[in-house]
Amino acid sequence: MKKNMVLVCGLAAASMMLCLAGCGEQNLPAGGNTTPAAAAATEAPAPTEEAAGPALLPTEIYETIKTTYELPEMYEADADWLMNNYGIDESMLSDYIFAEGNEVHADRVIILKVADEANVPAIEEKLNNVLGQLSSPEMLSYLPEQADMIKAASVKKQGDVLYLVISPDAAGIETIIQNGLAGK
Repeated sequence: MKKNMVLVCGLAAASMMLCLAGCGEQNLPAGGNTTPAAAAATEAPAPTEEAAGPALLPTEIYETIKTTYELPEMYEADADWLMNNYGIDESMLSDYIFAEGNEVHADRVIILKVADEANVPAIEEKLNNVLGQLSSPEMLSYLPEQADMIKAASVKKQGDVLYLVISPDAAGIETIIQNGLAGK
């Protein structure tokens, strides 16, 4: 029994030494005791991009934004509000979020998924009109502490989705939108 135990321990030690010796060769520099072919074989595989899933809907993306950033109190526009205030017909959209701050906040998170790609230019024009209203001298003088934030904003397009973000956290929010639209 004692002989078997010594034999097992000896085999385990030998296996460990072989494993360690094999691992040690991978750490040699390219000019070391290894051949170029062997060095290439030990290189780590190239990183692969994270697999993308299906694109998120604007309403789903907005939920992520709300849990990531502390937004001011936002009014989420319905179909009547969109049509009456901005001339955007809800039937031209397959999904949307049109959230805007109250009178003392210029903050906006607007993500519009256009149902028919042929309508993208018309909706983009209407969204640029929204930005134009906010950029008017009257509005900029009404919200002077937020003027730079408004001036920095622009309508962006990714496929059949248009978005406009006006926020002190615009860059981060736009990244969430881009990742959501890419299915990440």
